[in-house]
Amino acid sequence: MIAVIIVLISTVGVVAAILGAESYRSSAYTVDLIARAPERGNWQPRHVTVPVGEKVTMRIRNVDTVSHGFALPAFDVAAPEIKAGHVKVIEFTPDRKGTFPFMCTVWCSNHHMDMTGELTVE
Repeated sequence: MIAVIIVLISTVGVVAAILGAESYRSSAYTVDLIARAPERGNWQPRHVTVPVGEKVTMRIRNVDTVSHGFALPAFDVAAPEIKAGHVKVIEFTPDRKGTFPFMCTVWCSNHHMDMTGELTVE
């Protein structure tokens, strides 16, 4: 009888832990951002909206043939270099509402200074 109770508690405990982890994981807000030099498409999307006070996970994928970087100075967030074909994941929690610029931080083309976007926190 004790063995059955232990097995039952173990099973329920594992299921509860998995559901709790999944709930926590899905509560994070995820943004997929693609990096391309401005003449080949720029950031996609260029305008991103996220909720204030919630953890944001950004997956920045460089689909270009040159390196890019990423900076969101308002929240002290950066990915110094994202090599061609690589993905960087950054996480942060925006603590204030507004619209904030983000940009490429690695010289990627003659139009590098145009590689910007906006993050809106609502």
